[in-house]
Order: sequence, then structure tokens, then C-alpha cells
Amino acid sequence: LLVKQLHAFWLSLLNSARDLAPIVAVIAFFQLIILQQPIPNLDNLLGGTFLVILGLSLFVYGLEIALFPLGENMAFAFARKGNIWWLLIFAFALGFGTTVAEPALIAVADEAAQVAAVGGIIAKSEEAQQIYANGLRMTVALSVGIAIVIGVFRIIKAVNFRYNKMEIIL
Repeated sequence: LLVKQLHAFWLSLLNSARDLAPIVAVIAFFQLIILQQPIPNLDNLLGGTFLVILGLSLFVYGLEIALFPLGENMAFAFARKGNIWWLLIFAFALGFGTTVAEPALIAVADEAAQVAAVGGIIAKSEEAQQIYANGLRMTVALSVGIAIVIGVFRIIKAVNFRYNKMEIIL
């Protein structure tokens, strides 16, 4: 059992590294090719990247062994109840909640708020930056929640969206 769990965690590490690779490639490309500057504090960058991969792996592995099975069971229970509204509310809440709590989104929203403050789009106060970052997070989370509701509805009702026209398959 331990060997199986270690193997699953190793695969999670590899998947996290693969998922993070495009971000690292984009940053390296812009730093080295576009800005034509060396990467500052390369040792810190490599150590931090390793910690991000490790943290992401632990996070995803924890979700896979604990929360995903629970959410799946709840979704099936809602579906068995036959009430589509509770299932759609659950889908929205799950999409919204996981997105608003997403560490990468929090970091990006905070960075976007700092850039907006430096660019003069918002005030340079901590309060203005926090409001901006939270608004960005809420907008993204609402969008994800709505998209998941549309996806769940589409699956349940067998609705196909193709070429800007809706076809209902019975």
C-alpha cells in the first residue's frame, strides 16, 4: 500500500512539473529573449520552483485522495435525488469555492493589483490593492462557477453547443 501511494505521489510530482513547465518557459523566454537580461537569483528561482512543484503535488494529491471522492459521491447523490437545481447549485458552489481559494489565482490577483497601482489605474494604498485583487478573484470565481453550471447542465440535458447554434439531442 505504501509503495502504491509513493508511486501515485511520484506521478503527482511529475504531473505538477509538467503543468508548471509552460509557465517557467514563458518567464524564461521573456526574461532571456525579450528583455535580454539574465535570470536574477537563479538558485532562489530553482529552489522556489521545486517548492511550488512539491506544494502543488501535495495539494493535488490531497484533493485526489480526500475531497474529489467526497465531491463525486455528493454529485451522484444529488443526481439520484433527481433535483437538478441542487446539483447545479452544488456545481456552482464547488467551482466558485475552489477558484476563489486557488493559491495561483490569489498570487496573480495580488500581482495584478500591484501592477495596476504602479500604472496609476488604482490608488497605491494597500486597501485599494486589496479591493482590486479581491474583485479580480471574485470575477474569475463567478465566471468559473457559471461555466461549470453550464457544463453540468449541458451534460445532464444532452445539450450540444456547436458553431454558434444550440442543438438539443433527445
